[in-house]
Amino acid sequence: MSRQKRLAYLALENPRPGQAAHTHVHAIIGELRALGWDVTLFTAAKSGASGRASFPVRLLSQLAAQASLLMKAAHYRVVFVRGHCMAAPAALILRLLGKIVVHEINGTTRDIVVTYPALRRLYPVFAWLDRIQHKKADHLFAVTEALALWASAQAGHGRVSVVTNAADTALFNPQGPKASFDRPYVVFVGGLVRWHGIQTMLAAIDHPSWPDGVRLVIAGDGVEAPAVKAARSDRLTYLGRQEQDALPALYRGALASLVTIENPEGRSDYGVMPLKLFESMACGVAVIASDLKGQAELVRSTNCGLVIPPQDPAALAEAVARLAADPSAAAAMGERGASEALAHHSWTARATAIDTVLAQIEGAR
Repeated sequence: MSRQKRLAYLALENPRPGQAAHTHVHAIIGELRALGWDVTLFTAAKSGASGRASFPVRLLSQLAAQASLLMKAAHYRVVFVRGHCMAAPAALILRLLGKIVVHEINGTTRDIVVTYPALRRLYPVFAWLDRIQHKKADHLFAVTEALALWASAQAGHGRVSVVTNAADTALFNPQGPKASFDRPYVVFVGGLVRWHGIQTMLAAIDHPSWPDGVRLVIAGDGVEAPAVKAARSDRLTYLGRQEQDALPALYRGALASLVTIENPEGRSDYGVMPLKLFESMACGVAVIASDLKGQAELVRSTNCGLVIPPQDPAALAEAVARLAADPSAAAAMGERGASEALAHHSWTARATAIDTVLAQIEGAR
């Protein structure tokens, strides 16, 4: 295989199987390989994804991953960095060595101190590390339009493209088995974390507007799991974390899928395009999404669900009641979402966009 088709993928956070970041990393790698790239993944042995490693342990593991990549740098023409401020040493050295270095940006530097408040005093350092490597990058891939504008402004160049999340449309599609419960249900699938609106969901099922005949099914784990387990409601079913191949049936059988992301400390100011949105759409289920840049525009433009204010239990309960009262309208929303996802939002489409940019960079060199 030619040197030009050998790519090193550097992902300093090492998420567990079942997490959205894990799906994203391995989906892109798999599709790039299908396009002829020989891809090697370099990742930290310990990271924050598990929630168990301390900052010093994570840092040492991240530096070790970069050292491993640098020792093998001669084998690669292209280095794809999953955005992380601590990737700066390898990114800058590789750029000096003449490698093509591109970055995927999934959030702003602010995300670090929202996720890890104890590191807030180090924010200026993290921001500088992000800025310097983005300035030197050959190209930046941002997951939302607003993030692309942020990246371009801080990098001081326009070498930026939007490449969002997507769905594995071979797995997530309208055909196949559907889960069933003792009554119609809406489903949330994902990490039980602060910004996914778990507390809003729990408040919504106790709101007077929530329809008596509809259940809330939650599949996932995380720091909010104890609150879900402690909730006392016959409208709630908690499944815990589910394997990926069990998720399509959960989506297909639902009245709606909840994508109720919130915006703590401005974390979502630059938009969100979460994995669960595309997987829900691909399975043909209506979505109830919070009014945040990116996902709200997609839901409105395709009319594949309802958009509600973030962190509003009453609005969520009323949206569920609206779809429960008109299941045929909900089904039509799901059909429109499936058509959009299958036509435009596969991982193959995303990897093809990346491959096109890499070819252009190589041609310019």
